[in-house]
Amino acid sequence: MTRHKQRLGVAGLVGLVVLLRVVLVSVVHDADPDRAITDDTPGYTEPARALVEDGDFDLAPGSDAPEFQRTPGYPAFVAAVYWVTDASDTAVVVVQAALSGLSVLLALLLAWRLTGSFGLGLAAGVAVGLDPLQASQSGLIVSETLATIFTTLTAYCGVRFLQRTTDADGGGGTDGDGDTKPALPVQWGAACALSLVVATYVRPTTYYFPLAVLAGLALLLVLRRVDRTTLLRGAAAFGIPCIVLLGVWNVRNHERVESWRFSGLEGTNLYWYRAAAVVADRDGTDLVETQVQMTEDLSRGEVPPFDYEDYRAGQPPPAWELRQGEYYDRASSEALDILKDEPVITAKQYARAVYGQVVQSGWNNAFEYMLGEPPPALLTAPGLPVVWAIEALAVIGAVAVLRRKDDHRLAHVFVVGLVVYVILVTAAGPDAGGGFRFRIPLWPLWCVYAVLGVQAVTGFVAAFRRPAVTPAPSAE
Repeated sequence: MTRHKQRLGVAGLVGLVVLLRVVLVSVVHDADPDRAITDDTPGYTEPARALVEDGDFDLAPGSDAPEFQRTPGYPAFVAAVYWVTDASDTAVVVVQAALSGLSVLLALLLAWRLTGSFGLGLAAGVAVGLDPLQASQSGLIVSETLATIFTTLTAYCGVRFLQRTTDADGGGGTDGDGDTKPALPVQWGAACALSLVVATYVRPTTYYFPLAVLAGLALLLVLRRVDRTTLLRGAAAFGIPCIVLLGVWNVRNHERVESWRFSGLEGTNLYWYRAAAVVADRDGTDLVETQVQMTEDLSRGEVPPFDYEDYRAGQPPPAWELRQGEYYDRASSEALDILKDEPVITAKQYARAVYGQVVQSGWNNAFEYMLGEPPPALLTAPGLPVVWAIEALAVIGAVAVLRRKDDHRLAHVFVVGLVVYVILVTAAGPDAGGGFRFRIPLWPLWCVYAVLGVQAVTGFVAAFRRPAVTPAPSAE
């Protein structure tokens, strides 16, 4: 296939996905605007309104209390659309649906690069484009769609940064055994860092991932897989933007809420979900009742009583709004004590949370958004088999490529490490909003590795079916 036809194929697929998603969210929003709203939506739209009306990232317009739970990435996007469109929620979901096509494009380009096959790259893009959950999420005013775009962009830039190259390709050279070394090009290191920073500001789950990348780069130096100058240059290109741009928000939080944490969400997940699930399991109590009781326990003797049930999910109560740093720091400390005191239950609950991310399709929620009512089983029944099939192929693909000693191996370590890291970090409790929600930003990467799995399986089958070549008898 010529390059021109390939470009037409890419443009056609992305354009079709964008068109269908924009039409979908427009029709749904026109029929019932409330379908764009979830329990999390006010946590984004109120700080967005504060940005537009007051120019401050606060809990709500007119509030003196800073926003600490949410990071400013997604609220800033909503605020930008509100500022242009006079606070139109319709515009938010339409723009979001249009941007969601970037996830399809990035999955296609990443799979094409890693497999060397345009057809397999196109297959990865189609798999992302056809996913009902990706389509429906683009119509909700929550952060998953933007998180998906920038997580996939981080993976793509990371692959370009860590691919091994020869001197002719970018200055990597060889290690003496004929194996090529990573060139760690500065421009891709910086692009990877900036993508990761934006992804972290949209959803703070990747906050600690730069440390893992820098530790990996240091290990390369110890193992002498890269020369010192190349590593220092690449590490600086990646590390400095991460440290500076993420550190700015730590400083802001220290100044405004007296906490060095990047977000109060870490304390929320630890205390009201992970620790609460452990306590409920230990005491044989209902999770909701446990969350209410733990909210009361955290506040007793510190602030006047309030309706603890209204804040059982970790929202900042009015009495704590000007002391949020203290509130979430105490929550984190108490949660860690609970988790350390119950290691067996903690491990069991954590395993359940991780498991929940890979055994839920989310198709029921997706089609309920589209239809406005519970969907028939005929629509949702294929969801779990499809998800499991893609995940199984992705695992096969990841194992196959990590065992190869080729130019992509280090890049695969980065992408697979990113996926595993996000799964482990976002595994909250059984009441954390659905395991499938936390899988959404990773779905393009699952699809990329699924086509790598297809490539590995077809290669194995072809090798198995190939007739053995017997040597010709030697002449006497």
